[in-house]
Amino acid sequence: MPAPTTSEPSASPCRHCGSPVPEGAARQEFCCAGCEAVHRLLVEQGLDRYYSLAGGKSAPVAEPKKDRGFAWLEPLVARSEAAPGPVCVLELDVQGIHCAACVWLMNELFRRQPGGASLTVNPALGKVRLAWCRGAFEVAAFLRTVESFGYLFGPSRKSPEAASTDLPLRLGVCVALTMNVMLFSVSFYVGLTPEEGDVFRLFTRLSLWLSTAVVLVGGWPFFRSAWRGLRSGVLHLDLPIALGMLLVYVTSVVQVRDGRGDLTYFDTLNTFVTLMLVGRWLQQRVLERNRRFLLEDDGAEGLFARRQEGERLVTVRAAELHAGDVLVIAPGELVPVDAELLDARASFSTDWITGEPDVRTVERGGEVPAGAFNAARSAAHVRARTDFGDSPLVALLRQAPAGTGRVPEHARFWNAVSRRWVLTVLAVSVAGFSLWWPHGEQRALEVAVSLLVVTCPCAIGIAVPLAYELTQSRLRRLGLFVRSQDLLERLPRVRKVLFDKTGTLTLGRLELVDRGAVGALAPEVRDVAFDMAARSNHPVSRCLTEELARAGARFSSGAQVTEHPGLGLELIRPEGTWRLGAAEWAAPGAGGGEGTVLAREGQPVAVFLLRESVRADARRELAALRESGHEVWLISGDAPERVRAMATALGLPEEHALGGQRPEDKAATVSRLDQEDTLYLGDGVNDSLAFERALCAGTPAIDRPVLPGKSDFFLLGEGLSAIRESLALSHRLRHMVRRLLAVALLYNGVAVAVCLAGLMTPLRAAVAMPLSSLSLILFTLAALSPRRPRAASSSPALTEVHA
Repeated sequence: MPAPTTSEPSASPCRHCGSPVPEGAARQEFCCAGCEAVHRLLVEQGLDRYYSLAGGKSAPVAEPKKDRGFAWLEPLVARSEAAPGPVCVLELDVQGIHCAACVWLMNELFRRQPGGASLTVNPALGKVRLAWCRGAFEVAAFLRTVESFGYLFGPSRKSPEAASTDLPLRLGVCVALTMNVMLFSVSFYVGLTPEEGDVFRLFTRLSLWLSTAVVLVGGWPFFRSAWRGLRSGVLHLDLPIALGMLLVYVTSVVQVRDGRGDLTYFDTLNTFVTLMLVGRWLQQRVLERNRRFLLEDDGAEGLFARRQEGERLVTVRAAELHAGDVLVIAPGELVPVDAELLDARASFSTDWITGEPDVRTVERGGEVPAGAFNAARSAAHVRARTDFGDSPLVALLRQAPAGTGRVPEHARFWNAVSRRWVLTVLAVSVAGFSLWWPHGEQRALEVAVSLLVVTCPCAIGIAVPLAYELTQSRLRRLGLFVRSQDLLERLPRVRKVLFDKTGTLTLGRLELVDRGAVGALAPEVRDVAFDMAARSNHPVSRCLTEELARAGARFSSGAQVTEHPGLGLELIRPEGTWRLGAAEWAAPGAGGGEGTVLAREGQPVAVFLLRESVRADARRELAALRESGHEVWLISGDAPERVRAMATALGLPEEHALGGQRPEDKAATVSRLDQEDTLYLGDGVNDSLAFERALCAGTPAIDRPVLPGKSDFFLLGEGLSAIRESLALSHRLRHMVRRLLAVALLYNGVAVAVCLAGLMTPLRAAVAMPLSSLSLILFTLAALSPRRPRAASSSPALTEVHA
């Protein structure tokens, strides 16, 4: 199959984040609704200094959620306020911090809130520390304000990993010590000899002591990794690196002992260790930043609910719920167990668990499924029908046990490369030692060590990590954030791309078929429609509210609107009764019809036709994937006829459109299709089991729990081009890695010949090793730099003539 082609985005940049605007998008200035909403807030509230501080380094933002539940916050605030003292302190995790502008924005919003004492933001880890005067600060109100700008808060779960602070510290120490050792080595190269006495001995000992520190500090991560590999019977890639460090160090110590400090390899050793640490740091830097961008998730343990206990309302963990418990579900909060509705009527959204985009109306005594969200503007009362342990959410929320996955082919490839590298280097070193043994033990040892020095696996240690870092950085600019270290090695194997429908190929919201229908309304009619739509949380109402607000509709605070679940909205005014909803209810004498009808006294005034909002570039991107040889499937929990209709609209064959899929069905379908070649993209907990069966999995739903923690990557923005680009870049990266290995083999072949001829000296090794590393780095930068599109004509004058 030919590798997909990659191209630099040519679309105009988003005014908020600078990402390319998807081709065909309704909004030409913004890449997504989230960026548009946040940009409007920043300008309206005089916070546009954000853009000068961001310096073009912003990222797309998820559309802010208006009614997100904060049940998890209540016990944390209560615990903070129970502590003695006039100032309360609370530490929280935050999602979406990516630059200094985010820190400034949060501090500015905190400064505007009365009662605050201090706010400390840790952008590197994604944490905030709030301090406020007791009884004078509304924590939930402040968090809602900040979240309206695209951030999300959660309980404090992030903790600095050992490698996160360990590697930069080790690298800093090694760089400082290496620079000093190189200064001492220069004196040996320009003529400092043992005859110089005390100066020679001082410089030699300083080089020995500093190099010992470098080996202990910088070599430890490689020694530890190599030892673990040997214990498990695997010749890890770090083994040749660790062996080279140890043998070069031991040989140099022997030279110092024999009074030949001018023939040591300390400067080469220090440079080698430092470069290997740079490579290791590059491997981790982007991945850690991407992971910390999101909130940490601990599955079911992170769910809370409000349980009614007599006259009290107690916030408890979902795991503590039992059958018969009465729960109060605030707007936007999750129902963690199958339950029975106690109120006369309520509305719930189940798209997270079924993929259905509609809001369901439930009557008293009706069943509310686990995983539903309260979609009304008031709290709902339900009675749990089961213990939480019997809830279907438990299986869907569980995290896959670590270390239980299959060993992929790319891991076997690198293990084979490492094994052959180690065995070849050792064999060549032994051969060199044997060849020069007749010339003396000292000379034979020098040749063997020279071979170990110049055959360092620099392509593996620094050039390959740099190639991965450059590729991941390019994907970040396209809105795709890699979370799994080996994702880019798995992507070239992908032959089947499986999409969920609602919230994945669609945007999880409705849009008007004809936007001109709103603009054509008289101003007073727009105001009436806005008064009704703005007071409902139904998806149709949310769509109309947004369009009417964009058209300049005004809101009347005194309007009395009645919502009739399943039918629509009613507003009584002096000129008559207005209705907005189903045609047979709003205008019964008009003969029904499609769409949402706005009527006065039973006479239709306007008809609004709505449809699921499909991602602007979905059809084009799916066609491009198919042209590049990929099978594209649509797998959804939505009704089969709607899934087939969506597939037809997107140009997919009907046999590749599977509807009515429960979570177990999706997982079974992925298992049936997967031959270690599937990529699955989904956004709901109903996709959770399928994630575990696919070779690669990703999600655009970073504002919901569970899936980001299970995914190999996540998407920001409303375009899908990053999927195709990631597949193309992974192929390009694989070819680049193979070229690097070939160049490294060529270099090592020449270096081995020089060593076996007895021409390699410490000075030449000190030059050859960093020079080869620098050459590979420059080669990598040149090969993976963005390709500029060629101009249509190289002669402006010729263009003018043709014009």
